[in-house]
Order: sequence, then C-alpha cells, then structure tokens
Amino acid sequence: MDTCLEVRNYILDWGAIPNLVPMIIFGSDGFPNDGTSDGQKAVEHIQNCQKCKFWIRDLTNTEDVARMERLSRYCCSTMFAVVEEPEKKGIHLKIRQFRDENLWMLDQPGREFGFEFFSFCPWCGNKFPEHPFIDDDKGRG
Repeated sequence: MDTCLEVRNYILDWGAIPNLVPMIIFGSDGFPNDGTSDGQKAVEHIQNCQKCKFWIRDLTNTEDVARMERLSRYCCSTMFAVVEEPEKKGIHLKIRQFRDENLWMLDQPGREFGFEFFSFCPWCGNKFPEHPFIDDDKGRG
C-alpha cells in the first residue's frame, strides 16, 4: 500500500475529522496528533505532502480553513479571539494610533477616563507588533 493511502486511512481511523483538520493543515512537526509516534508521522506526512494537503482540505469546509488561516497569523489563539471574536471572550483589544504610534488597547465602552495599553500579549507573552496582525477591519479590532 502506498504511503499516502496508509496515512489517510490512519487519519480517518483516528476520528479527528472534521474537528482537527484546520489545525492539521496549519500545524507543523506532526502536531496535532493522537499522541503516538505513528500519529505524529502520519500528520507530519500530511503537512508535507502536497497531494495529502489537498485531500485533507476537502474534508472540511472553507470557513473553518479561512478562520484557521487568520488565526495562524496571530501570536496565539486567545489573542485572535479577543481581537476578531470579542463576543466569545468578553474582552476586546484594538490597535489604535496614539501620539504618532500604534498601540494595543483594551476597548472599554462606557468608561470615561483612563486607557489600558498593552505591549505584550497577556496570554502567550509575545511582544505585540506595531501594526495589526491582519490589516483589515477585523484584524484591527
């Protein structure tokens, strides 16, 4: 049996479809997987084989793939959620220009005084870029 067919059968038997397909597509080094070395090798094969990438993309909807592509451009998944999907987390960070520089700030509707600016992600610790993660209305918060 050829490697691609073996890997595809392994992934289908694992049962991760459709929940992990976007993460497999945008992941690396064989992650996420089922916790076995065979699982890691199977996922790594899919991540590196052009034919298998096309195969696994067909197993999920385009909205999930598009969302994961956007998420992969952020420093972490929580930062993605508080910028692009604030209604799910209850926190909303925005990038705003303040005194000739772009700063990330906490959106606080109804609060008259005070601003809270951030330079580092409170969830993963990475330094924020001086520009939006994605330069469109959603990516600016």
